[in-house]
Formats: sequence, C-alpha cells, structure tokens
Amino acid sequence: MKNYLFSYGSVILAAGLFLTSCTKDNSTGDGKLAYKVKPSNFTASIGPTTSGSGLIIAVNSNSSLTWTSGNVNVSEIDFEAESKSAKIEYELKQAFNVDLFNLSPVLGSISLPDATYEEVELKLVLRKSANSNIPLTLKGLYTDGSGNKIPVEFYFNEDFEAEVEAENLVVSGTNDYIGLINIQLNKFLTNVVSADLSGAVKSNGVIVISSTSNAELYAKLKANLNVFADCDFED
Repeated sequence: MKNYLFSYGSVILAAGLFLTSCTKDNSTGDGKLAYKVKPSNFTASIGPTTSGSGLIIAVNSNSSLTWTSGNVNVSEIDFEAESKSAKIEYELKQAFNVDLFNLSPVLGSISLPDATYEEVELKLVLRKSANSNIPLTLKGLYTDGSGNKIPVEFYFNEDFEAEVEAENLVVSGTNDYIGLINIQLNKFLTNVVSADLSGAVKSNGVIVISSTSNAELYAKLKANLNVFADCDFED
C-alpha cells in the first residue's frame, strides 16, 4: 500500500452519489466501491523536541493540542483504477463544503467492472479562494505545560491536490467495498514543538496560523499535509 495524504478529511456527497465517468471500461460486473473518511487521534502531544510531538495523548493533557472542528472545501474529485485489461477514470467537478469532524462522511459511490486493480487512486483538488470558503480550516485548543489553554486556528488557502493510493483491490460483483481514508490528526502536528506555540503571536488571545500569521509554524503544518493519512479497504 502506498500512503499519501489526504487529506484531509471527510468529503460529504449525498449517499449513493455516483461520480461522473469520463472513460469507463465496458466489462460486465457491478462491484460497488464507496469511499469514507475515518478521522482519529484528535489530540496530540506537543513536546519540547520533535521526538515528543505528534504522539497520541489523552484529551486535556498538559502539553497537547486537541483539534475540535474543521472544514475543507473541495473543488474536484478524481478517481482512477487500473487493471491489466482496463483503466477506469471518474471525475466530479463540483464544489463541496465538508465538515471534517462528521463521523460518517461519504465521498461517493462508484460501480466498477469485476477485476483485480493493481492501482487505485483518489484525488481531492483544493483551490485557493478569494472569499471565506478557503480550502482548509482547523480549530482546536492548545494546553501548555502548565495547563493554560489557548485557542488555535489554522487557515490554509492555497492550491493543493490531496491523494490517497492503494494497490491490489479485487472487485467482485457479489461484494460491496468501503475505502477508508484514515485521517490521523495527531500526525498533522509532527515536528511542531512547544516553543513554536509558546512563542507564537496571538490575535485577541488566539494563535492564528496562516501564510501571513506565524508563517514559520504555518510551514510546518503545511508540510504535514502529505503524511497524515492512508487508505485501506473493507468488504
């Protein structure tokens, strides 16, 4: 299995929504594949060194950050599956506002011909926005080493393509499959240390992290967008 990000998160389309096909193999078979997001590890440690950061830790622990809400605005969803005899491509170009903390998000549902697909890829395309619907927003609460709690807000407003890939998916018309995009939110704080947050500039008591506010901390979180998700399949 190859792991990429995610992304982030939980793209909610109406259950049973089918992605528009731009090319489709004519083989028989009606195996159904639905993608869902499975967020986990909402609280991460924030240590004095990187080796102590990004670890799973109890909510409200000292030296931790807990994500409590978040949204992503997806501009396009692309799906590809390739077997030895065919390549399946689906594309959906439509804007969706997504609650990342929905516990049962559905990306969509795709019917695939029976085959063993050596490569399966799902891509979420995020576009920079000139209005309030920016690609990604996360909010949470940082608890420092003394137990003081400080609100944290992360705003990402850049073009970005979030990919999740997997290998060797066997599709049979007798089974339905769930592709779980596992979002491990603790890994989003990898390489972030306590000095980053204690030294961060605050706006009305809030640590705002964006391309124009606490830019060095923003760069660390942005780098983690590629490493905090993977994908597996269940039937």
